[in-house]
Amino acid sequence: MSDLNGVSVLLLEDEYMIALDAEDMLTAMGAQVVIAATLEDADAKAATGSFDVAVLDVNINGQRSYELAARVKAAGVPIVFASGYELSAAQGPDPGLEALVLTKPYSQQRLGDTIRRALSKRAAKAD
Repeated sequence: MSDLNGVSVLLLEDEYMIALDAEDMLTAMGAQVVIAATLEDADAKAATGSFDVAVLDVNINGQRSYELAARVKAAGVPIVFASGYELSAAQGPDPGLEALVLTKPYSQQRLGDTIRRALSKRAAKAD
């Protein structure tokens, strides 16, 4: 399944095994993946790179990734939040981010479907 062929993904994940698993899933679908394990690393990579979509773990070593998401979104990159917890409106991302949420653990199919939805929402806005 290579339906994300050529799509560049910024993946922020602080759990090493989850990051490797997600990278394997994404590369199997044809995506090009840049992994960051800290907010600082992700911020630096987002500032210097060009990405089609960002998949951001919500909780990175006790810190939320929402501020990073806002900066990435401002650059026109769609956001997918990944979380091991159900996000309620009170604890979830700012509705202005228009991010999709992917609950962990996720399958390759759900990850791919969510990324495709995020990319299609961006394409629809551009029309």
